[in-house]
Amino acid sequence: MIRKLFHSDRGWIVGIAIAIALFVVLNTGLTGVTGLRVDLTEDRLFTVSQGTRNIVNGVKEPIEFELYFSQTLLKQVALYGNYADRVRDVVNEIAAISDDKFTVTEFDPEPFSETEDDAVKAGLKGVPLDASGEKVYFGLAARIGETTAVLPFFQPEREAFLEYDLSKLLYTAANPKKPVVGVISTLPLFGEFSPRSQGKKQWPIIDMLEETFEVRSIIDATEEVNDELDVLFLAHPANLTEDELYAIDQYLMAGGKALIMTDPHNEMARASLVAGRPMALTSNFNKLTAQWGVTVADKKVLGDMKTARMVNAGKGGDTQAAPYLLWMSMRQDNINDSDAVTRGVTAINVASAGMIEVAENASVTVEPLLQTTKVSQVFDTDMIGIAETNILGFLDKFQPGDTKLMVAARISGDAVSAYPDGPPKKPEPKKAEAEGKDAAKKDTMVKAESIKDSSLETATLPDSEVAKPETVAPPTDKPGEAKTEEPKKKKRPHLAKSQKPLNVVLIADTDMLHERFWIRIQDFFGQRVMSPFSNNGDLVVNALDNLSGSSDLISLRSRGTAQRPFTLVEALRADADQRYRKKEQDLVKRLAEAEKRIAELQGKSDGPAGDKPGSEVKLSEDQRKSLDGEMQTLQTDLLAIRKELRTVQLDLRKDIERLNGWLRFINIGLMPIAVGVLAIILGIVRARRRNAALAA
Repeated sequence: MIRKLFHSDRGWIVGIAIAIALFVVLNTGLTGVTGLRVDLTEDRLFTVSQGTRNIVNGVKEPIEFELYFSQTLLKQVALYGNYADRVRDVVNEIAAISDDKFTVTEFDPEPFSETEDDAVKAGLKGVPLDASGEKVYFGLAARIGETTAVLPFFQPEREAFLEYDLSKLLYTAANPKKPVVGVISTLPLFGEFSPRSQGKKQWPIIDMLEETFEVRSIIDATEEVNDELDVLFLAHPANLTEDELYAIDQYLMAGGKALIMTDPHNEMARASLVAGRPMALTSNFNKLTAQWGVTVADKKVLGDMKTARMVNAGKGGDTQAAPYLLWMSMRQDNINDSDAVTRGVTAINVASAGMIEVAENASVTVEPLLQTTKVSQVFDTDMIGIAETNILGFLDKFQPGDTKLMVAARISGDAVSAYPDGPPKKPEPKKAEAEGKDAAKKDTMVKAESIKDSSLETATLPDSEVAKPETVAPPTDKPGEAKTEEPKKKKRPHLAKSQKPLNVVLIADTDMLHERFWIRIQDFFGQRVMSPFSNNGDLVVNALDNLSGSSDLISLRSRGTAQRPFTLVEALRADADQRYRKKEQDLVKRLAEAEKRIAELQGKSDGPAGDKPGSEVKLSEDQRKSLDGEMQTLQTDLLAIRKELRTVQLDLRKDIERLNGWLRFINIGLMPIAVGVLAIILGIVRARRRNAALAA
């Protein structure tokens, strides 16, 4: 009947009427549905995640979102105008899922207005747009009662982290009391003197931690490691005394939680000599963890061909791009996605990382978090060198095994104290003095005469040269006043084994904490804008979040990074490099030998000097012809070797270029072709149906 209706003379009028009716019905039925869309991004960056919903559901009090958008900025700079729409959409989505607990109000802080005063009072950052000095604002304040949390200025570079920034703002406003993290480290995490910065500047990882935690720098572990800490963070814990180790051991045995990061070779140690702040080259925590059956291999580092980062290798003008096996960029295949600490983490950069070993009779459960691929190898730290690192030397000696090696792990279960018989005994004065002298003789320090690349240079430093914060003596009582004795802290009874199941995260690398391995920092009118290109910082915060019992932000923090590498391209690059690198090295060696031989023959043909000064060797005609023939043959071979070398170097890139071609074809040509083919098929089907209808 419908077919006859459409084939009648006025069928098209009926069709238009039906279309209008459907349009009205759909619009009426979907009046309450707004923002309907499909998010096809890998990390679902445009969808409010479950982590955000959990945070919103956990807020019991009303929240006022105050959006400050300077219309002058949004109109004159198109980038900020487009980004403002994105910010507005996400803020409204978060408010929409709050069951009317959140309200959103927008303000235009015009220059010299009361609204601008309110923005400044709330803590927003004003930025001059032109030479007139008038400032523009683009930020957000979240108010819960008397508590206010602020995003001073929205940066388009952090669009991938917009939901995380907003959820963190909401979480901070709703939870003003932060978990306490105690930090024990020989790294200058809390500030170091730098000739460039001309002052002390703490590492970005501390800035990131302070957004979520109350961070305390622990100077004396024997006094400050106590029940006030929610979690302990040990970063490169070298030079700890027996008393400090015992205090940490007892903290863990009593149920304390810890993130432990050690390093068999810290690459920042050499660079620290320039700033006059020497630090320990190595650190381990085997004194305590060995009792659990877990250790970090001493003086051993890991190299991995599949995850190696490309760097410039060689000296002078003879440099080439080559994979540095010790600098690994770990991706999803190397990361345990089933653990809350690493779930959703997509990229981790490590440098000269160590290997975690587990004994067969270990009393604890060890779950790998980060692992190498099977195309990896263990190297001695002695190969790294003092003055510089021979990157190509690691490639020459690379003999991959067939086993994944562990870089980070979660340790849980019942554990035994490293001090089963009680606190360490104080050594006798004479014996202690003798031991101190012997230890001083064993200490060595290597001073750098020239540093070409401090990022690849290292130095062995004595424990005595590691700078420790100074302690200030308490003021003495005034004359005539009665001395007041402070109440003595009640000592915790000795624990020979854990009272609660152990919960520790162990990472065998500390270089990953430094900014150059995971973050780019830009100065935006005095505000430090951090754009991560790796999840190193996220991994640390995730671990401390999880250990301290707070996990709402973990699913948000790891949703993505600003860098989206082609993992398949990287895999092809590694395979090609491994196939052709040996052949290339052989050709380079033959080339050098040929050039050396030609130089020798040229010297002979010119009349080389004899044993006595001023004497020359006379060559006969036959000898000269023989030398010329040999030189001509070598030059021919030299050209052939160079041609073959160029072919090998081109083959290194052939697979990647072929893949890039296919990617361009898929992105540019395949979709239009697919749409065209589909249109042709639909046209044929419709034509057949029309013919069949006419025939009927």
